[in-house]
Amino acid sequence: MKQIIISFLFIASICACNNATTNAPEIVTNDTSRKFIQVKFTIDLHTPTVVISNYTLITNDLQNDSTKAKEIIKAKVMLPLAMQQHDLKLFDSILTKDFIYQGEENFFNRNEYIQDRVHAKWMISDVQYENLVIQFFEDYGILTYRNKVKEKDEFGKDQLYLWFWTDIWVKENGSWKLKNLRAIN
Repeated sequence: MKQIIISFLFIASICACNNATTNAPEIVTNDTSRKFIQVKFTIDLHTPTVVISNYTLITNDLQNDSTKAKEIIKAKVMLPLAMQQHDLKLFDSILTKDFIYQGEENFFNRNEYIQDRVHAKWMISDVQYENLVIQFFEDYGILTYRNKVKEKDEFGKDQLYLWFWTDIWVKENGSWKLKNLRAIN
C-alpha cells in the first residue's frame, strides 16, 4: 500500500510539472489573485515623424489588457501629430474633457494646453518614444516612457529634448483618451 501511495504522489507531481510548463504564461494562484506578467510587443505604426517600435504591457489579464493597450498606443501617436499639425480637432479627439498637463515649469488645463500648442511658434519635426510601459488599474491605463523630440524653436533654431512622461488614460465616449500628462526633463 505504501508503494501505491508513493507511486500516486510521484505521478501527480510529474503531471503537475507537465501542466506548469505547457500552460499559458498567466498563472492563477488562487480564486481571487492572478500573477502579473510582462509582455513586450513590437509594432510599426507607419508614422515617419512619430516612432514607437515596441512597448511593454504589465498585466494579469493578457487578452483583455493587450486589446486596450493597442488602442492607447494608437491614440498616443496622435498627440505629437496634433502638435506637428497645430490641429485643434485632433487635440479635441485625444484629450478628455477634464485633461490637465503638468510640466516642470508649466501647468495647463485642457483649453490652455490646446491653445498653447495650436498657436505655438515652434514646430516639432520628429518624436521617438522609448521604454514604453503600460499597466491597467481598474478603469485607468498608466503609460510611462521617455521620448526624444526634435523641433525648431520659435527662432528657427534646431532643438533636441529628452523627456520622461507619465500618462493617465481613461475611456470617454467609448474611446481611450488622455486625462493627465506629466513631464519631467
